[in-house]
Amino acid sequence: MKSMNYLYAILVMLSLVNCSKDTVNPTEAIEKNTLNDVVRDNFGLTYLATALYKSGLNKVLMQAGSYTLLAPSDDAYKAAGYQNPAAVYAEPVSKLTEQGNYHILKAPLLFTGKALKMNQEEETLLGTKVYWSRVKRGQDTLTTINGGRLLQADTKAANGVMQVLDRLLVANVHSNLKQALAANVDLSLFYQALKAAGLLESLAGTANYTVFALNNTAIKQMGYPDLEAIEKADPAALKKLLSYHVAKERKFAQDYFLLTPQGTTSYTETMLNEKTLTINLLGQYNVPNSFTGITVKGTGNSWALTPVRTDVLAGNGVIHVMGQVLQQ
Repeated sequence: MKSMNYLYAILVMLSLVNCSKDTVNPTEAIEKNTLNDVVRDNFGLTYLATALYKSGLNKVLMQAGSYTLLAPSDDAYKAAGYQNPAAVYAEPVSKLTEQGNYHILKAPLLFTGKALKMNQEEETLLGTKVYWSRVKRGQDTLTTINGGRLLQADTKAANGVMQVLDRLLVANVHSNLKQALAANVDLSLFYQALKAAGLLESLAGTANYTVFALNNTAIKQMGYPDLEAIEKADPAALKKLLSYHVAKERKFAQDYFLLTPQGTTSYTETMLNEKTLTINLLGQYNVPNSFTGITVKGTGNSWALTPVRTDVLAGNGVIHVMGQVLQQ
């Protein structure tokens, strides 16, 4: 580990010394105060600086243009499992490039004075979208991007603007929920159950949904241990069960928090079968407008359930992975 830390220190020193020597088209280069400079000068963005350097995207952020950089803080990288910048540098270039391109918007996005809206889309250099929401909650105006909180807004540079986030965004690479579910091995039985129930194709359309997807453990606990059992099941029974796990419209976990008045600790969600479930909001005690997650309770559940994972994004919605069935 010490050798990795030394390697990182050397790489950072080299990047700082040689940054001005990077080969950039002279007609496109900006002399100073680029987004790359803003990142390098911010001590709270060392993980991001490492990712940009390794992927070569630091050169993009030196060029003329008008970009928006969605900048995950160092704490955001740590929360995503990176112990230090050396761990970021160890990632494959292809992964860092995809990840980085998803954090750069093609156009400037300023939030000061921005209208209050939910789930507004913006296109990234990756070619897929991110979604921002902005609401007034009590005395505070809160802004989120893909469900992550905006920490520092509208830091301007010569070639764009930087927005600092508390979350490292996971690149949206699936055009629809059907594709996103198919790509997750731990949701394979849920995918097949949706297909058998006649619900799968609707998740491949243009309408937006929120899916509380049951992982394979949860499906097996329901009495469907494999694909054969699902194929033998009554489609009507499967549809009744699974339609209670899908809601209309895209809602990230923190969107439920944004949609409730200050002081409210739960949100009532209406599912496809017109029945409701309760989304409980979690936060830090005595910290105004804090949010740490959600629990979910069906009308037939004896207690609230904690999602295994939240905010898995697709082009037409979002997935929250559940390890237990929502009972109606």
